[in-house]
Amino acid sequence: MHIKRLFLIFYLLFSASLLSAQTSISGLVKDSIGDPVEGASVTIVDKDGAGIAFEKTDQKGVFMCRFQNTSAQLSIKITALGYQQSIVPLSGSADERYVITLKKIVRQLQEVVIKSDSKISLSSDTLKYNVKAFADKNDRVIADLISRLPGIQVDEKGAISYNGKRINNVYIDGDNLLSGRYRLATNNVPVGAVEQVQVIERDQPVKALNGYVVANNVSLNLKLTDSARTMSINTGHIGLGNKAYHAELNNLIFKQKLKSINNLKTNNIGENLETENADVGLPANGSEMNLRSPRPYLSMQNETLPAVAEQYYLMNNDNAANINTLFKFKTDWSLRLNVSTLQLKRKNRYNNQLNYFLPGSDTISYDEAQNSTFKLNQWQVQAQIEKNSNSIYLRSVTRIDLPKWDRIGNTAQNGQDFKQNQPSSYSSLSNETNLIKALGVNNILQYNALLQYYKLNEALTILPGIQENIVNDSIGYLKLDQQARTRNIFINQSITYKTKFDQFILSASLGLFYERNKLNSGLYKTDSSLVTSAVGNQFKNAIVFDNLGFFGRASAIYLFEKGSSVSIEASPTYSFIHYTGQKKTASGKNAWFLPNPVIEFRKRTGNYAETNFRYSRQTEFGQVNDVYQGTMLVNYRQFNFNDAPLPKTNISSIGLRYAYRKPLKMLFYNLSFNYDQTKQNFINTYTLDSGLTKSVAIDFKNRTDRYALTANLSKYLFFLSTNVSASGNLSLQKGNSFYNGQISPYHSYVVSFSGAARRKIFSKATVSVTAETGKFINEQKISGSAVTKNATDFKKIKAEWQHSLTAQLLYGVSYKFSWYKQSLQNPVANHFIDLNLKYTPAKWKSYFELHGINLINQGVYKQIVSNSNQLSVFQMPLRARTVLLKYAFSF
Repeated sequence: MHIKRLFLIFYLLFSASLLSAQTSISGLVKDSIGDPVEGASVTIVDKDGAGIAFEKTDQKGVFMCRFQNTSAQLSIKITALGYQQSIVPLSGSADERYVITLKKIVRQLQEVVIKSDSKISLSSDTLKYNVKAFADKNDRVIADLISRLPGIQVDEKGAISYNGKRINNVYIDGDNLLSGRYRLATNNVPVGAVEQVQVIERDQPVKALNGYVVANNVSLNLKLTDSARTMSINTGHIGLGNKAYHAELNNLIFKQKLKSINNLKTNNIGENLETENADVGLPANGSEMNLRSPRPYLSMQNETLPAVAEQYYLMNNDNAANINTLFKFKTDWSLRLNVSTLQLKRKNRYNNQLNYFLPGSDTISYDEAQNSTFKLNQWQVQAQIEKNSNSIYLRSVTRIDLPKWDRIGNTAQNGQDFKQNQPSSYSSLSNETNLIKALGVNNILQYNALLQYYKLNEALTILPGIQENIVNDSIGYLKLDQQARTRNIFINQSITYKTKFDQFILSASLGLFYERNKLNSGLYKTDSSLVTSAVGNQFKNAIVFDNLGFFGRASAIYLFEKGSSVSIEASPTYSFIHYTGQKKTASGKNAWFLPNPVIEFRKRTGNYAETNFRYSRQTEFGQVNDVYQGTMLVNYRQFNFNDAPLPKTNISSIGLRYAYRKPLKMLFYNLSFNYDQTKQNFINTYTLDSGLTKSVAIDFKNRTDRYALTANLSKYLFFLSTNVSASGNLSLQKGNSFYNGQISPYHSYVVSFSGAARRKIFSKATVSVTAETGKFINEQKISGSAVTKNATDFKKIKAEWQHSLTAQLLYGVSYKFSWYKQSLQNPVANHFIDLNLKYTPAKWKSYFELHGINLINQGVYKQIVSNSNQLSVFQMPLRARTVLLKYAFSF
């Protein structure tokens, strides 16, 4: 063992000595239109033409060469298939970064993929959509166009997927301004400012990691027009209607050294600005650590959301402001600042009839109605400094998050009226630092650090007091007040060494993490004499939860030809978990060893297909939320506590995915199968009575199995000028539920199919249709061989017609229909018709728009939801017919 340590120290010292004796040069190889040249040969040659160092450019055209110091006259020789050879003398300056432009050989012009009139092109792993070929006169921002591109899907929250795979980031001319909050870009960058939407299929943004990881991230890049890079883009609009308003101002700057997206927005027409500011992207390869997010304890029990667009039911007053700026400096340094604030006000009204069908007991029913107002005051600040070069990578991100909710409302349950108030405040301060340093040619050292502190204060006040038989000896009283306070410190530190030789990439890590979470809670009552007192010790919690872990990570990757690879990884972790409270834990064990293996195989077939296989087994432990033993009033009709050992969850996953894309023929499809097995040492039990639910986590060997099969297809039919897509999903989940003292195994099935088509009827008119149908089936074993079964069928249709009457006048009409049929219930249908009329005066840069929303004035939304043992009939009022006249301008 000592010999191995001495060998490692000697190796590092030897590598460092070699590094000090070496000279490094880096640069970029591009073609005459600015696109990177991948796979170009870069050779350092002496005055006689003899090569002394050799490298190739990566997928972004970047290269770095290291060679022994010499006084000889040296040059860089660049060669690439289809391009003229270029020789550039070395200047002798170590800090200079070379930018070399290659000219295409004339006789090879017939092989150039990119053409001015092409809709789509492929260059290495970057797929490029020509914006002008797909643009529509109704498009305002680039998000309007992205959702129509073949092979790309956008969900209701604005998250983008390519060929069934979620994307990580949206870059603007190659720069990451927003990370996962990319809706601020897609919802604000004008469609006319973008020349190409590029899909980077194997995005690896950290230059120092090139060759040390198997890139499996998918990102988008918005390649801007020349005019967008040279001027500030200032746009805005203001709209007024019947009790409706909508306004915004946008300032966009897209220069080479400065990029900025700044806006002010306000509306009350159901446009959810909280969603626009949400983080919908996925973390990239370099991010192995995630911030902790608290799980709130208390709520006002308003969790059901209608299955229709928010503009029809969201009663809002939303205000948002954003400043997002990226400064780029010399030598690969950049500084990024993201500041945002949200000031939201939401009004909620609903009625809900909830019925539980339990074995061995009568049906238990809840009749609820709520009229509430939610307000949010949120500030978020993020500052990032980054250096991204071939030899060193440094990224330090500091975040501050300060949301404050104030919720108040009137509630009625089974004829009992009361008021609720639920304020909560959260504050989080964190710093994440990543440092990667090249050691010689084939070795790197990586350091990751994460520090976070957060606190969450919650309260739930109900008056007059409820549940008198539990908290006040069946005597009426004035007020009930539940308090909960959480404090958390999280530290994660690790160091990683990576090396590569031949087709192997080896990696080894050592690290530790420490988390301390404190929970204090209590339930208080106020009697008719305005005297406030604690309800009792059984309703108190004072817990300190400590989790100390030492971990390692070892991985081996073997790279085959043509981009295929196999990787094996293990992350052995030794966790020490200890917590204190009113009662001791059921088990004295507080240390666990976890191997956490991962096996992944990627196989590329030709230029168009790829098969992925992944197996992983991970273990997760519960947090303070899962171990508190004092009873807590989590909402007006539910008490929770835990009577189980430390929750432990083992998750085994198997995933198989086949993806095929032939971009020049605009054909994309994928097929995936996933199996997840979850084993837990606890189960949540529910005891239901009229007007009351008690939830307890108890010791129980609980297993859940989930199978899912998904398929997606997207194709542009050239002979019909029609873009079509289809998808299907089949899933099965098996598990257990525990109600009123009886365990009931259940099976849950989901089958769904969807399709969409969009076609130009003639040059000035377009029609599009989207349809979805499916079925949810729940089967519950109630006793012996008796089984209850219920099913829900649903159908959704969306049809749109757009027509340009003249060069200045166009209109669009959309119809949306949803239909639900619950077992033994009458079907429920919802219809919506919207109108959009746009007029652009000749030679004006501005235009007028008339929006009509919910023109048939459907007033009530009704939804019937069921599972294996409950039936819910949910109703809420919809926004009345809204007509809005908007004036849009640029300045």
